[in-house]
Amino acid sequence: MMEGEDFEPDESKKPDIDPILLCKCLIDDASSEPVIIPPRKQKILSTVARTENYLRERRIPELLRFMLTKVIAEGSDKPIAYLEKLLDDCMLYRAGHGSAPVLYETKHLEAVIKSFDPGQRGWLSAGQIRRLYTTLGLTPEDDLDDRISTEVVFNNVKKAQESELLCLLSAGMPTEDLSENTSSTSTKMDFLAKKP
Repeated sequence: MMEGEDFEPDESKKPDIDPILLCKCLIDDASSEPVIIPPRKQKILSTVARTENYLRERRIPELLRFMLTKVIAEGSDKPIAYLEKLLDDCMLYRAGHGSAPVLYETKHLEAVIKSFDPGQRGWLSAGQIRRLYTTLGLTPEDDLDDRISTEVVFNNVKKAQESELLCLLSAGMPTEDLSENTSSTSTKMDFLAKKP
């Protein structure tokens, strides 16, 4: 074949291709019949949907993840006894008594903040603070100044951690029950003010 010549395939040498048969369930039928779901299957699907909603509204998977993380971090020889104490501490905190059994203690927060300020300037930028919150699994504040002192950042992170724990422990509870069970600390009042 010479340069510039167009190639035209010989029609007689085309291979025979067998058509592919498709299942009728894959073909979109314009006049499709309504799907009839048997009552037993409807009941099962309804139960699954109610269960998923219950777990989501009460944040049960997140609570279990929090508790398992605390057990692993503690490394207790008696994990069941530790979980029992942790649940008691969580319920006392939610009721407004005792301190928050948060995931990160003061020493952890100080170490993480220090890692974001290796030059020990004494302040963090808004971008550093967002990354700090993300690293800790917390939701960063929307409105951040360009420079915030590490002391203020520490206090804000500590409050955010306590607030998110209270939100997790109070998931699914009516707001009026929360106001009866919580103390007047600023973190809890801030939480109640933000709760829809």
